[in-house]
Amino acid sequence: MTELPAAQHAWESTFRTDEDGRPLAPRFHRLLMLDVAGDPAAADVKHLEYALRALEEQLPYGPGGLLTCLGWGPGWFENHTPARSPVARPVPMARWENPRLESFDACLHLASDDEHTLAEVTGQLFGDGPLDQRERLRLTETRTGFVGRGLPAERRPGAAIPDRAPLMLGFHSGLRGNQAPEDRVTVAAGPLAGGTTMHVSYIELDVDSWYEQDPDTRSAQMFSPRVTADEAEKLVDDAKSDADSLPALAAVHGRVGHAQATGRARLHGVPRINRRDFATLDHGSPGTHFVSLQRTMEDFNATRAVMNAGDATGHHARIGVRRRNGINSFMDVRSRATFAVPARRDRAYPLLGH
Repeated sequence: MTELPAAQHAWESTFRTDEDGRPLAPRFHRLLMLDVAGDPAAADVKHLEYALRALEEQLPYGPGGLLTCLGWGPGWFENHTPARSPVARPVPMARWENPRLESFDACLHLASDDEHTLAEVTGQLFGDGPLDQRERLRLTETRTGFVGRGLPAERRPGAAIPDRAPLMLGFHSGLRGNQAPEDRVTVAAGPLAGGTTMHVSYIELDVDSWYEQDPDTRSAQMFSPRVTADEAEKLVDDAKSDADSLPALAAVHGRVGHAQATGRARLHGVPRINRRDFATLDHGSPGTHFVSLQRTMEDFNATRAVMNAGDATGHHARIGVRRRNGINSFMDVRSRATFAVPARRDRAYPLLGH
């Protein structure tokens, strides 16, 4: 078996690129939301690690096979270890939000270019067979989705989604330079050294209202008032966000771009979070499962707070906390959850008995 990276979240070296050089995330994703049954012991640690290693031996590491990332919620640490949770419980992140604040014990993120692989892996872990984990882990909820050119239009025909769009709102998300590097989100010291933190949000999207806007307006809302639809389609490297010009441009255009607002959270020009988000039609509605990796949850909180651009209402009378303010008026957060992602060596029931 090929030696795998020490960090569970080290995925990007396996990604392909499109013909223009944009990174291509795995096309299909599952989030397995898990709760612990009973009191795990050393034998359970060995059995979970055995199962995960068996899957890694079956399938190549990368989108052509399987990528995994297993995080543990605050409740795991509070109820089953003597350690303080490395992550705080989730909270609402905007005054208009009323999300369900979830407390799953764990979340296993599975990703592959083959949708059937994810179903088979889920069945091996939570069905009859030698890898079955149901004695100690209860599969509480399965969240599914996709990202890739043409998939949103194919999965939701008749919704005005462009044929080439990789995500529900039509634009490329994975541009070169608009993600925090994986080493930037890796914890350097302490019980989570070599790991990261993970925030998981389930966001409903008002896709129909979004596409009632003309293409240039959609581009302005997503990026900046100075970015046209034609320019947005051709973006390969980091999008021009105009973050430093937000007050002046808002005063002129009466509008704020999502990337423009979010860009103000960067440190020395580098994003603070690494997004692993993907589109979904769970529950029959278009949405996003927003998976964010960051060194500390403060990096996520800071990025999410400036994304709201609450200060923009003072720059132009037409801008509200949601109206003409990025994508705020087209999204509603259904739920939030937080997890600590240990290094690969500690991923099975971390800190148990330590």
